[in-house]
Amino acid sequence: MDLASIEERLVVGENLKVKYRYPVEARGHSRRPEYGVRSDKLLDVSVELKRFYTKFRGESPIWLDAKEVLEVSLDDGVYEDFAPE
Repeated sequence: MDLASIEERLVVGENLKVKYRYPVEARGHSRRPEYGVRSDKLLDVSVELKRFYTKFRGESPIWLDAKEVLEVSLDDGVYEDFAPE
């Protein structure tokens, strides 16, 4: 993913959203990490730190490591929770 081009898009005022994985509490006795997938408004990126900044469920500010990000797309105002992986 080209963070510099995403940063440029934000600088010129393009509204973007980010689809990402986040850890969730494991169900049952599984020792394997489980993840939820959701999308939220993209607020900023740090090319140097390889991080994306958003608000989890539109409320709590969080940063995402670039490896957690699945997709960056135009912000259509629809933010979703997807089925766990």
